Amino acid sequence: MLKKAYITVEHEDCWTLHMPYDAYTVNLEVYPHKNYLRSRILVDTRDKEILNRMKSHHSILKVLNAYKFRDSLYVDFLNEYKGSIAGLLYDKEVLILGNTISNNRETWSFVTNSKNIREILKELESIGKITDIQISDFNLFLSPKLTKTETRVLGMAYEYGYLDYPRRISADEMAEKLGLSKVTFLYHLRNAQKKLTKFVIKNNTL
Repeated sequence: MLKKAYITVEHEDCWTLHMPYDAYTVNLEVYPHKNYLRSRILVDTRDKEILNRMKSHHSILKVLNAYKFRDSLYVDFLNEYKGSIAGLLYDKEVLILGNTISNNRETWSFVTNSKNIREILKELESIGKITDIQISDFNLFLSPKLTKTETRVLGMAYEYGYLDYPRRISADEMAEKLGLSKVTFLYHLRNAQKKLTKFVIKNNTL
């Protein structure tokens, strides 16, 4: 049976243990035969001083690029494969869903066979301290059924900052970008939000 796991780890001897800001992984590429992986992350700061802290850690091999993106810092870098949680999960052939860093801890969400969970936890405990574990059944076909318009409206509302607080764009401006009336925009947005909220509550999704 497939299981979905959310696991939070204080990763010993890793650069994430010294990250003072929240961050999340945008993209991850692994090169086990070369013993490195390429990570692209968004860090919740615009202060490039954090790059010096990252570069000073032995597990960071090279920072390839970094630039300010809205209220965050986009960082493209190489770090060691061996000893990384990404490398461990890749070796176990799991489906990685996401990764965030908060309070000096890494949270990984992934899907794997139920038989692999115990072995993965054992190996994670060998490189860090597990502070939270949540395991649930994974249904590949379980998802909120949004219409194409609802998906488009929700996606653009997120992209342009309508869902931010405070909002970075008005409902009138969003409607204009979408080519819809304000009433139609709000109708589809609220429908999408209602469906997503119902889905999360029903399935206890994090």
